[in-house]
Amino acid sequence: MAIGYDATRLFLGPLSLTPRGIDRIEMEYARHFFRDSAEDCFAVLPTPWGMRCYPREQVLRGLKRLEELWPEQLDPNADPAWLSLQDRVRGIPDEHGARGPRVGLATQARRMTSLLRATGITLGSDVGRTLPQGSIYLNIGQVSLAIPLLLRWLRQRADVRPVFMLHDVIPLQTPEYVEPAGVSGHVSMVKQTVRHAAGLIVSTQAAKRAIGTALAEHGAPALPTLALPFPVPSAFREAILNRPLSTAKPYFLVCGAIEPRKNHQILVEVWKKLHARLGPETPLLIIAGASGWQGQIIESRIRRTPVASNHIHIAKGLSTAALKHAMAGAAGLLMPSFIEGFGLPIVEAASLGTPIVASDIEAHREVAPPSALLVDPIDGPGWERAILSVLDRRRPATAADRIALRPSADTSSATWQGYFAQLTEFTRSLEQRSGTG
Repeated sequence: MAIGYDATRLFLGPLSLTPRGIDRIEMEYARHFFRDSAEDCFAVLPTPWGMRCYPREQVLRGLKRLEELWPEQLDPNADPAWLSLQDRVRGIPDEHGARGPRVGLATQARRMTSLLRATGITLGSDVGRTLPQGSIYLNIGQVSLAIPLLLRWLRQRADVRPVFMLHDVIPLQTPEYVEPAGVSGHVSMVKQTVRHAAGLIVSTQAAKRAIGTALAEHGAPALPTLALPFPVPSAFREAILNRPLSTAKPYFLVCGAIEPRKNHQILVEVWKKLHARLGPETPLLIIAGASGWQGQIIESRIRRTPVASNHIHIAKGLSTAALKHAMAGAAGLLMPSFIEGFGLPIVEAASLGTPIVASDIEAHREVAPPSALLVDPIDGPGWERAILSVLDRRRPATAADRIALRPSADTSSATWQGYFAQLTEFTRSLEQRSGTG
């Protein structure tokens, strides 16, 4: 069974200094199909000449260069964003750029050129003529799903079985939390899924239900759907912990794009209450993430809050290894999102045994370990109580406490090998449904 893997999101990877959670997931997929799988696999990419195919060897060179550009193997002690955070939490002048690294157009152009040079600039081959009969077209990154023109070639290849991953339909469920372009883009993704998909991959049962409702509203019959939670990304799991964040105070970590649906504001209000209660003993809050929609407005509000100057720090551009360091040393991970399709930081924190306080929403109930504290995302007093409870646990633990904080078996045992075994079984079932192969 041949695979046509849509690598559009990975190709655009150099535009960001560090990967987002979905980027690390896509890297897992690409490594599996191009490095580890015995299947015949081609990268499918949009070009000025239409959608083109590129061979395994070329893709592997690109993946290696992308890992270097992000950089996935960087020692945190060489990460300017990590060193900047270290300075700030220790209360010393920041010599590394407090607001984190920036990527201007010139830098983005140089990074894209570097990727092209590493892979070799070629025209590729026409996707419609190159993919073998009965291939699977696998689209995980969603970018081209929002652009109908990029999927037009599927009309001429009825034998190809398109399998799409939809991470969520949050822009359709709660449009108030996203920019208007995000809503129209998701409408397009749903329509293209209705028009083309032979199968669907989702990460939680909650996402499956919401996506199924959206597809039905656009006239789709029930699609074969695989609901399969993500394991911890390899780059995160394999990063070596050698120097935790150096601070005398405990700190809490919140991860993810700085945007309205992530609900950072409730934590700012909680920190005001904590400071009134604890004074100089108030723990630190570290916000790790890039600015999303309305992110600059949210950051400005945070920085204008008096308690923020000494107790709230925004960290942008942390490498994957630095993020693991920050999470491993945290008193707890906080995730107060109003809505999520999955919640990768929860799975990552659980793998480290870091206590978790998260919003009580469908996706979090599925992926959080039993020890996690789940709180209504608008319950400020509840969040304050939960955070104080986690702080109290930091005292010498009893045997019962240590058992309660241990990661759940499901989280710690999930592997990418098992994940892809189930994915292969799913795609094989689609092959049998179509009667080809």
